[in-house]
Amino acid sequence: MINFTKRINKTLNLLVIGLFVLSFISCDNNENCCTIVDVDVSLHYRDKMGNNLINSTPDFDASKIKIYYKNKDKFEYINRSNLDNSKMYSLHEDETKNLILTVFPSDYYEGNQSTTLIELNPNVVDTLLCEFDLESNRTVCKRAWLNGLEIQNRYIEVEK
Repeated sequence: MINFTKRINKTLNLLVIGLFVLSFISCDNNENCCTIVDVDVSLHYRDKMGNNLINSTPDFDASKIKIYYKNKDKFEYINRSNLDNSKMYSLHEDETKNLILTVFPSDYYEGNQSTTLIELNPNVVDTLLCEFDLESNRTVCKRAWLNGLEIQNRYIEVEK
């Protein structure tokens, strides 16, 4: 009985050591192992009084927001029904009740840049230009501009 117990303990120890060694062998420290996508740009549209512009009037109802991606020489309305945010934007309130529009910019790249139109309504359209890091399975928005004004930390307050 003692020999049987020693055999089981020895087998279990070898199994644990084997799994430990296997875990180190199977780890790949290669930077290309993962895909990183970090592209969203956040905007707080407000009126001249500092109040939320989106959903403030029928003209600025959130249901009227449309996102267009520049694809070569034309802009395409985007609605990708297979995604959670199929219209390529989302709205949420921050901790101070500001209504934040988060836009997922165009993935039609010209070099390392893309152009996206944000239509709040047919009369109010902004141009979002983004510069990306597209190296090593990484898609990261490094810099962004709204109507030619550089956006710091991919967040901007826009007065309309």
